Amino acid sequence: MRPDVVQGIFFNAYFVLYHLSLKLAHRIVGYLEEEAIHSYSKYLMQIESGAIENIPGLVIDVDYWRLPKDATLKDVVTVIRANEARHRDVNHFVSDIHFQGKELRESPAPLGYH
Repeated sequence: MRPDVVQGIFFNAYFVLYHLSLKLAHRIVGYLEEEAIHSYSKYLMQIESGAIENIPGLVIDVDYWRLPKDATLKDVVTVIRANEARHRDVNHFVSDIHFQGKELRESPAPLGYH
């Protein structure tokens, strides 16, 4: 199946799911983020083992993530993995709040979340 068709199906299914159950929608995103963390961890292991060359980070990545000018691919992947972890934590937090029958405005955000 063509990727654009799959994306269209997923988008529409997720749109409906989000309106039916916020807690399930956010939980699913939390689990997707967990899978991304696993993938980035494997990528880092390949960089660390030398299977993938630890080249200098691309300028666009270094600038976007506000890394030092001498940042490497490993630095970029590390910060991206940390960002995915934050997304995972926030989505699971939101799901937990909805599971408790509360609204987000009734609950303090997790530490470090802005």
